[in-house]
Amino acid sequence: MRIGQLADAAQTTPRTVRHYHRLGLLREADRRANGYREYTMDDVVRLVRIRWLAERGVPLGSIAALFSADELDEGMSDTVADLRALIGSVEAEQAKLARRHGGLTAMLADAENGRPISRLPAEVARALTHAIDTAQSTAVRVALERERDLLEVLAMTGTLPEQFLLSYASVIADDKARLLYLAFLSDWSNLEGRELDSAEKEIEGLSRRLLDQFDEQAISDLEADTADFGSQMPVLLEDVIPDPAQREVVMRVQRRLIARMSGQGE
Repeated sequence: MRIGQLADAAQTTPRTVRHYHRLGLLREADRRANGYREYTMDDVVRLVRIRWLAERGVPLGSIAALFSADELDEGMSDTVADLRALIGSVEAEQAKLARRHGGLTAMLADAENGRPISRLPAEVARALTHAIDTAQSTAVRVALERERDLLEVLAMTGTLPEQFLLSYASVIADDKARLLYLAFLSDWSNLEGRELDSAEKEIEGLSRRLLDQFDEQAISDLEADTADFGSQMPVLLEDVIPDPAQREVVMRVQRRLIARMSGQGE
């Protein structure tokens, strides 16, 4: 039989047959006097087997290894190992798809219920959206929007410590704590553009107000999660907080938190 008939018998195409020839999976039949290649029933059996294995997820390279093991009579140990490895990769892909399905399902639920689609926990995303919508000044609204964007980036890249997110959620979701925090953001926004020397009093006051949010238990909880938090951040602090005066507030808090966690005081 010719290549077209061979392909039809295996419910495939001549192009696929030629591809298998190039890969060495299927021999090229000898040419007859008329110049055409003539295939036999043995070729049909091998081609059908190739197609059957491929349809079940066995990569073509692994099919070649399976055939080689059979042809060399090397037993089933290599075949068993190959199949176990293939099953492991399928299971890993299934787990990945399950996580993707769960994420999409959560996003759909948020969209259907009018909630913002966000990587952040629902309560944090809702509280931030509410705080932004009800901000009493443009400066505070902009600060909250930047904060939300940064938290999204850190959450999406997996560099946001879980304990930090839980602490932030408790602040942003609590009415009293949120009011204090928004007041802090208002003063923080007013700091933008100030010279370091002339704003020393405000910088020190803001850094201490922010540091007061971290009690001893919070510091203990944060210590494990934030040990290399800064080194994992996908962007530099200068990019996140371009204003020197505002950045100095954060740097002072960082230094004092590190000193507390190391037992060196301030």
